[in-house]
Amino acid sequence: MNKEKPLSGKKILITREKSQAASFARLIDEKGGIPIVIPLVAFLPAENEEIIAEHLKDLTAFDWLIFTSVNGVRFFDYFLKKQEFMIPPSVKIAAVGKKTASRLQAAGMKPNLIPQVFSGNQLADELEGFVSKGDRVLIIRGSLSKQAVFFRMKENRIDVKELILYENKPVADGIGELSDLLEKKEIDYVTFTSPSIVHSFMKGIKEVNGSPPVFVCIGDVTAESLRDYGYDGLIANPYTIEGMVDKIIDHAHKEEI
Repeated sequence: MNKEKPLSGKKILITREKSQAASFARLIDEKGGIPIVIPLVAFLPAENEEIIAEHLKDLTAFDWLIFTSVNGVRFFDYFLKKQEFMIPPSVKIAAVGKKTASRLQAAGMKPNLIPQVFSGNQLADELEGFVSKGDRVLIIRGSLSKQAVFFRMKENRIDVKELILYENKPVADGIGELSDLLEKKEIDYVTFTSPSIVHSFMKGIKEVNGSPPVFVCIGDVTAESLRDYGYDGLIANPYTIEGMVDKIIDHAHKEEI
């Protein structure tokens, strides 16, 4: 049966956090591919709890909350419940991507704005049309998240602050296995779902000898991080794991022609 599937025999490395890898692996398996799960990053609650508590108890000071990832929602919900705070009804919510929006809804928070293109820059531009003069915006992010949204909003003269709720920690446990697989050319595609995973991969591997596997990025910000190391990658469209799988299928098909 697998021979009839578009990714038959293709070995695809999944590098995202262990708790988020299963759905990605399932998609690849359904298309006939062979998922290889080696997490290169872990996400942990930030340790600056006093600063977090100060912001969460004073959310009325903000008009908009911005979530650029599922992990941002995950840890916001964690700290909100831990501190026993609630989002004031006056605060509006914006989310990058359907997955982030779905996670918000699952946590009982309804997004007011989801950009048509799943990118932070697009959100910053679209938000300009919704933000009134004097409105204050709070961006929820991780320790290694790109600050593209923050700087774009600054350029658009929006009053914006950031709150770090989780730490991006590199995971080195699987580097030996990964190096061995790369050396033996047993990986066809390497997937990156965030810039922090790109950094973890490149710092762990240090050098890819010979012809590297095909790199696949979830979006343009992740691809930019990859280019900083001198490599180009395929970019998903849309910026989702489903989009990544579709991009791999398209590339694999062209390689066979």
